[in-house]
Amino acid sequence: MKQIFTLSLLLAFSANAAKWTVEPAANPNAPGQGLAVAKGGKPIAHFVFGEGQKKPFLHVYGTKGELLTNPGVGPDGKDTGKYPHHRGIYIGWRVLAGEGTYDLWHIHKGEIMRVKKISSAKATDDGVIIVADIEWRTGKVGKEDVLLLSETRSLAISQNADGRTEIDFHTELTAARDLTLGGDLQHAGCHFRAHAEVAAKGTKFTSYLWEPKGKTAGNGKVLSNDWQWNRLQFKLGNNWYSATQFNAPNQPVEELSWRNYGRFGFFFKKKMKQGDVQKLNYRFHIAPSEQPAMESFPPQVSKEQEKRWRAAAQQAYTQFSNWVVKQ
Repeated sequence: MKQIFTLSLLLAFSANAAKWTVEPAANPNAPGQGLAVAKGGKPIAHFVFGEGQKKPFLHVYGTKGELLTNPGVGPDGKDTGKYPHHRGIYIGWRVLAGEGTYDLWHIHKGEIMRVKKISSAKATDDGVIIVADIEWRTGKVGKEDVLLLSETRSLAISQNADGRTEIDFHTELTAARDLTLGGDLQHAGCHFRAHAEVAAKGTKFTSYLWEPKGKTAGNGKVLSNDWQWNRLQFKLGNNWYSATQFNAPNQPVEELSWRNYGRFGFFFKKKMKQGDVQKLNYRFHIAPSEQPAMESFPPQVSKEQEKRWRAAAQQAYTQFSNWVVKQ
C-alpha cells in the first residue's frame, strides 16, 4: 500500500511538472499587463502589453528562471539600458508612410501598438498558444488617432527536454489604408533583443552565425533574398545561451540586421493597398548553450563548435520550412 501511495505521489508530481499554464499577470518589475506562460510553475515566457507599454512583445526566460530578453523600462516606467525601444521578441517598422509618416519602431512621438483583444489563450499538453488582435495606430501624432494596420498575432510556445524554448511567431498584417512599410534594416522587421545586461557586459561576449553567407554591406548589414536562419550566442550572468530566428521560405526578405549588443532580425520593404494582407512566419529557438571552447579572453567559438551549431540550425530550419509548407 505504501509503495502504491508513493508511486501515486510521483505520478502526480510528474504530471504537474509537465503542466503548461497561461494566466493573466502583471509584467514583472516593469509597467504593463499580459499573459504569463509557465511549465510546471516555472516561467517560460510573458506576452507583455497594456498600460505603460508602447508595443506588445514577448519576454523569454532561461532555464534558471532568469529573464533573457530586454525589458526596456524599469519599475518606474522610465527607459533603461541601451536602446530601450527594443523589447523581447517584437515587430515594427520605423516608417509607415501614406497620408503622413509614422514611426512604429521607436514609437517615441505618440504612435502606439495597442492590443485590442486576446482572441485566445490556451494551454495544451505540449505548450501554449496565444492569439492577439493588435491595432497599429497614429496615436497622438497628427490631428486624430488613426488606424494604420490591423494585426492578428499568434504565438505558439513549447519547450523540449533539453530546455530549448520554441516560439512560432505568425502574424497577419492588414492595411487599413494605402501605405508603405519602410525604413531601414536596423529599424524594421521582426527582431529578438537580448537583455540589456548583455550589452552592458561588453559586445565581445556575443557572436553570430547565419545562413546563407549573403553579401556583407557594412557593419550589421548582410544582403540576401533567401535568408534561412540567424543564430546569436550570448552570455547572461554565468550562463551561455543561443537565440536563433528561422525565416519561412517564400516570404519577403531582403536583409539581415544584426548588432553585437544582442539584437537581430530580418527586414523587407513593402507597399500595401487598403485591405492588403501580409502574412509572416518566423520561428525562434532560445536555448542553453555550451560556452565558447577556445581558451582566450573573451572566449572564442571553435571551428568544431561552429560546425556543430551550423548543422543543428540547418536541421531545425529544414523541419521548420517543411512544417510551414504543410500549414
